[in-house]
Amino acid sequence: MNTLKLFGLYLFLWVILSGGKIEFFPLVFIVLMSFLTPFIFQLNYHFISLKASARLLGFFFYYSFKGGIQVALFALKPKLDLQPFVYEHSLKSHNEFSASMLANIYSLMPGTVSIGYDKEILALHILDKTLFDKALIERFEYFVLEAFAQKEER
Repeated sequence: MNTLKLFGLYLFLWVILSGGKIEFFPLVFIVLMSFLTPFIFQLNYHFISLKASARLLGFFFYYSFKGGIQVALFALKPKLDLQPFVYEHSLKSHNEFSASMLANIYSLMPGTVSIGYDKEILALHILDKTLFDKALIERFEYFVLEAFAQKEER
């Protein structure tokens, strides 16, 4: 079943990234990676929820697009007056996989990059104070925990 979940996830991502094109060689690669991923990374994938991952993906795309527009508006200003800062977020999970996914997702958001992780604290560099939204950061963490954390951690 783990291989089937990974295959579905990889195929879904490939369809999105390729614009809906499914060709033979990428499909073979997806099948191979579905079988090899658990052995390469030796992670326990039984706790990944595809339904929750799909919700996370939709949430991510919406806020990534919104953040991209905000960052683009900064770039178009003739006089750029940014107020960057570092925010230290206390993590609710002690699961390294979910913490890693959370750090990677934050780094993919426009105007934000993860700059450090220390067991319970994730440090984020925010491009400008107007981009900071603590409630949004906590919502992302909730979605990541729902998608990737073990049930006893939620």
